[in-house]
Amino acid sequence: MAETNEDSPPDPRADHNAAKRAAFLEHLSITSSVKESMTVAGIPSSTLYEWKQKDPDFEVAWMKALAEGYALLEMEMLERARAGVERKIFYHGEHRETVRDYDHKTALALLRMHKESVAMVRAAQAELAAEPEPVRDTLDDKLKKISFRLRAFREEERRKEAGADHKNGSEGNSVIDGE
Repeated sequence: MAETNEDSPPDPRADHNAAKRAAFLEHLSITSSVKESMTVAGIPSSTLYEWKQKDPDFEVAWMKALAEGYALLEMEMLERARAGVERKIFYHGEHRETVRDYDHKTALALLRMHKESVAMVRAAQAELAAEPEPVRDTLDDKLKKISFRLRAFREEERRKEAGADHKNGSEGNSVIDGE
């Protein structure tokens, strides 16, 4: 193994490889295409995957660039779903009209993807907006109503039992057999 000398000139390959890595990551963050980014950066696939396997920092940067690319793609698709895409109508080779097409399938897919995260954000906002005193007052009111209904229910049950005992002629003096 060769010794490294602090006085030795920097390795020009390291700068070259760093520039290629940067080009790859930049293109990946825009396109989300590993193959296209690899071609643009001029990196053979074997070298690229070797770097990814041996360099954890590069792997993290790769995943981050890929995530940025997908986020950008998602925003573009959302924009197309919201604003539509112009489509020219031709008849016998002549442009007759321009219409706007909306991609409803993509819009629904995006809504489904984010339904849970939106619900969590809304719940968190509602929790922050809720003031403790009004919530406590509301709970106290509900508990009072429940208590009132429970007392009324028990009173009604007592009346029914008293009526049933009165009809049986025992007038509330029930005798248990064997006592």
